[in-house]
Amino acid sequence: MGRVFLKIAVLGAGAIGCYYGGVLAKEKMDVTFIAKGQTLERLRNHELVVKSINGNFSLPVNVSDAEQLAKDDAFDFILLAIKSTALEAVIPELRAVVGPKTKVICLLNGIGNEERLAEVFGADHIVGGSAFISIIREAPGVVNHVGDGKLVIGEWQENAEKNAKLYELEKALLHAGTTVQISKHIRQIKWEKLLWNITYNPLTALTKTRVGEALKDPDLNGLLKRVSEEFLSVAEKSGIAIREQYKAGLLFPDEKIQNHKTSMLQDLENGRAMELDAILGFVIQTAEQCAAQVPTIETIYHLLQFMDRQNQ
Repeated sequence: MGRVFLKIAVLGAGAIGCYYGGVLAKEKMDVTFIAKGQTLERLRNHELVVKSINGNFSLPVNVSDAEQLAKDDAFDFILLAIKSTALEAVIPELRAVVGPKTKVICLLNGIGNEERLAEVFGADHIVGGSAFISIIREAPGVVNHVGDGKLVIGEWQENAEKNAKLYELEKALLHAGTTVQISKHIRQIKWEKLLWNITYNPLTALTKTRVGEALKDPDLNGLLKRVSEEFLSVAEKSGIAIREQYKAGLLFPDEKIQNHKTSMLQDLENGRAMELDAILGFVIQTAEQCAAQVPTIETIYHLLQFMDRQNQ
């Protein structure tokens, strides 16, 4: 049986969107990037540039203006790779490109995003996702894949029937040399990804440090440990079992990850709103519901809220 060529839109042409969209375009899939501003202009007039530890490549890509989006309901998948802070703002754009058979693959940080998309489009149209990978957006349309990892995706609707096109997408990504896995436990995976994000993103943004710098400082190392312990307590009381492999190496990442500048710190430095509610706010709300104590997480959240307001 021959290959199936999928029609894919990438909404959010940042680090994650450009990398996976670029990989799929390289695999000859029908990929359209939906962008605006400098990214739109860059992709219209220049090739998409992907620097990668697996080999650099560049190629011309199809791009549509997010602010003048024509109705098109023929997409198989929408790779949604925006910041969680922009979710509500892009729902009108999503309405233009989500058809009867379209699946939205939600690659947003934090938790609560798939739930919101399911409210609007129905759980049967949503695929949850977590990208355990280090990619930096160097400039509009230029990304640098600096640390290997995996993409985990899975149907958000519980007990959903097997979707053949999702497996075709997996096949294309595997053929391109990426690591991808389809999981029936995507909700648990999202919590496991959040363990890393909540441990490192907020504190490195607050102190303007890279991961390794925070780990080596005795005061910050203690706070990293405290944040992770508070989060694990909330997960346990919420009935979420975080697997040992995600806990064991949490405070002992490899050298490449230690040099990583977290996405929250990058947002702060670039004057963008930080993803505070999807990463910290969700955990604080959940802690209240299950009577867990998260004083360190709450303190860091309020300090970052202040910084976020000052930064806008």
